[in-house]
Amino acid sequence: MKSCPHETEIQAIVRSGHWPEACDPELRNHVETCRTCGEQLLVLHAFHSSRAHAMQAARVDHPNLLWWRAQLRRRNDALQRVSRPITTAQIFAFCISILAAAALLRSQIEKGFNWSSWLPQSSSASHFDALSFFASIKTYWGVCLPLIGLGTVLLLSAVVVYLASDRS
Repeated sequence: MKSCPHETEIQAIVRSGHWPEACDPELRNHVETCRTCGEQLLVLHAFHSSRAHAMQAARVDHPNLLWWRAQLRRRNDALQRVSRPITTAQIFAFCISILAAAALLRSQIEKGFNWSSWLPQSSSASHFDALSFFASIKTYWGVCLPLIGLGTVLLLSAVVVYLASDRS
C-alpha cells in the first residue's frame, strides 16, 4: 500500500472532529481522488463515530451514589467480620448445652429416671419448709450442681442467640 503525504493531516482533522465541515475543499477533493486517504478516512471516521457513540451511551453514576454504595459495602464487610466470633460463640454454647444435657441424661439413665427423689420428703404435702428444702439440697449437691450449671449455660446461650440475632 502506497503512503500519501496527506495522511497525517486527515488523521488530525478526523480526531479533532472537524471532518468534513471545517477542512479545506482541496483536502476533500484529494480524499475523493486518493484511494489510500479515502480508505483511511472511512476507517478513522467509523472509529471516531463509534467512540463518540460509546461515550454517550456510558452511564456514569452520581458520586454521592458511589460513595453511599462504598460505605454500605464497607459496613456490611465490618458486620460480617464482627459476626464471625459471635457465630463461633453460639456454636460453642450450643455444643456445651448438648454435652451437659447428654451428661444429665446419662446420669439419669444410670439412676433410673426417679426425679421425684430429688425433692425432700415431707410429712405434710401442704407444709413446705424452705430451710428443710435447702438442707436437703446439701445431700443432693452432686445432682444440683450440674443442673445449676446446665441452667446457666442454657440461659446464657439463649441470651447470646437473642443478642446476635437482633439486627435493629
